[in-house]
Amino acid sequence: MTGLILYIRTILLKDEAISELTKSPKWNIWGHLVTILLGIIYGFISIQQNRDYISSFEAEFLRDIVVPGFFIIAGIIMVFLTRIALTLLLWAASRGFGGPGLLGQIFRLTAGALIPSILAMPGFIADSLDATVPFIAVVGVILGIAWMYFICVRIVLIIQKFVPWKAYTAVLVIFIFFISIYYIVTPPAA
Repeated sequence: MTGLILYIRTILLKDEAISELTKSPKWNIWGHLVTILLGIIYGFISIQQNRDYISSFEAEFLRDIVVPGFFIIAGIIMVFLTRIALTLLLWAASRGFGGPGLLGQIFRLTAGALIPSILAMPGFIADSLDATVPFIAVVGVILGIAWMYFICVRIVLIIQKFVPWKAYTAVLVIFIFFISIYYIVTPPAA
């Protein structure tokens, strides 16, 4: 339970928690568990938003087990790929702005940085389904991305030993890149 509490303290922007996570690879298992948990949450939100599609299957086995299971597995894969992408982008920005990089430490901490994405998931899933995105989901997206931004800034400040303006700029550059890639990859609405 200590690892989970450490990740919770990380999302609360506690510098000592971020530093503790960078010190030992033993925290990797907690990072993987957080990633899997976020993937399961993503899968359940996808199931809720695709209820009509799932209920259209006539076979009870498909409707109750296979298709929901596919959504959960896809959610785990999606969050894991997002974690890898965020790690590589933080590493590239850190190296580009003159930091040492330290890919393993960044990877360990990106699990915590993705926790606020729970707020953004319903809005992104609704948008990808071309569904109407409720105002509360838009607020969730804005809050989730902003919170993730500040966690990533703290990560870069602590791991790379940057001055604040350099950390804010490095993370801003990768967030702009990350968001632009999202819109390139996401198919346009019909």
